[in-house]
Amino acid sequence: MRGRHLALGGGIVALLAALVPVQTSSAAPAPAPATTTATTRVMPAAASTPASSATVYAPRIPTVTRWRVPVRVRQVIVVRASNWSTTYGTLTLYSRTTGAWHRVATWPARLGYTGMVIGAKRVQDSGKTPAGQYPITQTFGRLANPGTRMAYTKVTTNHWWVEDRRSAYYNQMRLGTQGGFALRTRGFNSSERLGSMGAQYDYAAVIDFNRPKPVIGRGAGIFLHAFGSGATAGCVSIRHDHMAAVLRWLDPAASPRILIGTVAYLAP
Repeated sequence: MRGRHLALGGGIVALLAALVPVQTSSAAPAPAPATTTATTRVMPAAASTPASSATVYAPRIPTVTRWRVPVRVRQVIVVRASNWSTTYGTLTLYSRTTGAWHRVATWPARLGYTGMVIGAKRVQDSGKTPAGQYPITQTFGRLANPGTRMAYTKVTTNHWWVEDRRSAYYNQMRLGTQGGFALRTRGFNSSERLGSMGAQYDYAAVIDFNRPKPVIGRGAGIFLHAFGSGATAGCVSIRHDHMAAVLRWLDPAASPRILIGTVAYLAP
């Protein structure tokens, strides 16, 4: 029975195959070409998408011509030095709403103990502050939050900043109890134990240099923090009360950035 059914089925298929071409040739023109044409006409609209996503920039920042920042940035910290080797500079806060920038404050600052270097050329443990422009996205301190709207971590002796070149957590804050890096403060692959660093870390803002995708060996733990005993190891420092004021001023909704360089580098 199965063989007969197959033979009969084969005959029906052959009969249908013979009839289909006749029906197709006598039918009215198929609508498919019109559909294809309509789809093709829509395509040019997609080509205009990149133009609509072009970056819109804020007005130029006073004394800075090297860079412009996106319009979403409404808070900027500018750190200037007279030359690449000095350990002294100034820090100026600028803010804007919808129009031009206005200066909020200017204060003395200290830099790395060997001055500054362009960020992409920096080497870890060189004592140089990295020149460039970087976001500020998180803050921390040994003391309670002074009133900042930024993400703030009150650090203890269990909080570390990982500078171990072998660690997957390089250039991140991490608890010592979480492991994943060498728990030591001295030596080639040591890290910073934040709660044990003294009053300079009473208040600090993380400068997003070499993060979130770090180049191992370029440097880790670059902060804006309170004055220590003198020049820094590559950070930027300001007076204790000024640092508390900066934290209260910073607003994550304003996408704050810090711009660092010599006077000539910032305005070539």
